[in-house]
This record gives sequence, structure tokens and C-alpha cells, in this order.
Amino acid sequence: MSTMMRKKPTIRDVAQLAGVSYGTVSRYLNGGEHVSPDAAERIAQAISKAQYTPNNAARTLARQRTHAVALIIQVESNETIVQASVSAAMTGANQVLGDAGYQMVTLIANTESSTERILRLVGSDFADGYLLFSMSNDDQFAESFRNVGAPVVRSEIGGDLPYPAVDFTNEQGQYDITRYLLDKGRRRLLYICGPGYSPTALNRYEGFKRAMGDQFREGDVYFADSWEIDNGEMAVAEFESRFVRPGAAAARVAAGADSADAVAADSGAAGAGVDAAVAGVADGIDGVVCANDDIAMGAIRRLTHMGYRVPEDVSVTGFDDSPIALLSDPKLTTVRQDSQLHGETMARLLLDIMDGKPLGERHTVLLPTTIMHRRSA
Repeated sequence: MSTMMRKKPTIRDVAQLAGVSYGTVSRYLNGGEHVSPDAAERIAQAISKAQYTPNNAARTLARQRTHAVALIIQVESNETIVQASVSAAMTGANQVLGDAGYQMVTLIANTESSTERILRLVGSDFADGYLLFSMSNDDQFAESFRNVGAPVVRSEIGGDLPYPAVDFTNEQGQYDITRYLLDKGRRRLLYICGPGYSPTALNRYEGFKRAMGDQFREGDVYFADSWEIDNGEMAVAEFESRFVRPGAAAARVAAGADSADAVAADSGAAGAGVDAAVAGVADGIDGVVCANDDIAMGAIRRLTHMGYRVPEDVSVTGFDDSPIALLSDPKLTTVRQDSQLHGETMARLLLDIMDGKPLGERHTVLLPTTIMHRRSA
């Protein structure tokens, strides 16, 4: 006879057996409000099969809603600011939650101590639900939410957390704007990728690679360590020797073809050196695709400092359509995502879950992206 004690079944065990969410089982145990008859029957059968016994004290606490929702932003310690897109999402979420009678509490985890404090709060069930903006692939932080008792909605797809998510078509958006540059005749593109710890950055990078196809050059990719402006400047500086000569692209366009005369006139090449000049210019970088608008702003600054004209010599694109896109000179061609709608949609989805609407654990909402055509490309 085995002496091993059988593990006491939990609500999560019941939810898994019944094929419903944790929150649905919790509502069933607390009176069945907003639980469909079909779900209630499956939960009852699962409780019997698992031999689950509800904890009366926990049920009493569960009935006591706090009417607070925590919006948690987890960033790397080297990020000095919260991105404009996240700020807009916060505004949208706060509006929806406020209209529904909830107070939104914003928590930023960017240091070891702040992360520990937040995880202790989450463990105490101080909020009725959580909106999780996890800006990295920090498995330990993500894992801490796996057994949270309250509903969670995430801001990004990816990873293996069993929670609904609202995100943008990041890969398709980057694909579309990259193809836009190629279709306009740009031949060689530098890609400035967002930080590798970000699922969003990696999704956008995949879109760029897919658009480039056989033209993709791994050596023409710069991996930034954050989303900030300085990364755009550093990337362009590092690749300075690989760009077309200032004025070469404009001369090529004015000539209507890649003529030796146009190239030689612009580059100063003559005689036997013309062929070499043509080869050098034709193979130079003439477009920069950036993972966000801040990085693009930095790229434009550095290109201008180096004597390049944007977009005549080098086209530059961004992503997000944040306020900085209109402050850029020239104004930035970028991929627009409605960040306020992102926050609003996350909040509405969370409210639906808290109100008992049946959703799959990995339910995903993808919001569209569009190209904003301006002067930089």
C-alpha cells in the first residue's frame, strides 16, 4: 500500500477537467452567477470526479470584490521611460474601467525590489483582475502569474501563459512597410530591431525578414538594447560605411536609370573608376526600417548629421505612430497602431471575463495596423 499522500485537488484542477476557466469555476462555487447551464453541469461533474471540496473561508473572501484592477508594466531596468504606446493604452484602459466602476492601479516593475513587491501584492489577491504589459521574455516574472486567482489579460501574444491576450498584427505591419520601401525601388535595407527580450520586437523582426525574402542579409540587422532614440543613432553610426553616398540615390532617380553618368557625377568618379562607383552605390544601404518611432527619430538625426537627405538619399520608416512621428523632420512614415484602442480592448475583455463570459484560456484578439504615409519614405 502506498504511503504517498494524494495531492488535494484545486479549483484549477476542476477547471481543467471541465474545460472552463478558473474564474468560471470560482463564480459557480459562489452562487453560479453568469455561468451557463452547460458549463455548470460540466463543473459539477468535474468536482465529483476530482473529489474537490470547496474551502468555505476562501469562498467568503472571493465574494468580497475590491473593485480594483491592476495594470502591471514589466520592463527591463535599462528602459528609462514607459513607451508612448503603453501610455496611450493606459489611458484607454483607465477610461473603460472607470466607466464600469473600477479603479485602475498602475504598477511598474523595473527593478528587482519593485518586482518582488508587486508579486507579493498579486499573491495577496488585492485586485479583481490584472492587465499585464510584460515587455520582456522574463520567464520568472511571467510564471508568477500562472496561478493567480483573478482573471488576467495580456498585452502581447507569445509565450505559454494560459491567459487571453490582445495584440496588434505586428509581423504583418512590419512586412507591409518593408514591402512598401522595396516596391518604391529601395534596394538594400538596414533593419534596426527592438530589444531581443521583447516579444513585440521579435514579431516585427519576423515581418521584416519575411518581406525581404531572398534579399535578406543578416549582416544588415542591428539589435538594439532598448526602444530609445539613442539606439537609432548608434545603429546608423555603426553602419555608416555601408550607406549609399550622399546624393547618389537622388541622382539615380533623376537620371531615370542606374546610369554610370548619374552615379559618376554624384560620387566624383570618372574614367576607369566609374564601374567601381556604380557597383558601390548600387550595393549601398538606401533605406532604414526601424522597430519603433523613437529609434527611427534617432536614425534620422544621425543620417542628417552625416550629410544624408531623408528621404532623397535614404528612406526611414518607424512603427507605432506615436506623437514623436509628427515631430520628426521630415515627418515619419510609420505603421500606425491604435494604442488607446489596445488598452480599451484589453479592459473590455477583462470585464467580460470577470462578468462570466466564457472564453478560452488562450483567446486572442488581434488589432489591425496601417501604414501612415508621410515624408520620410
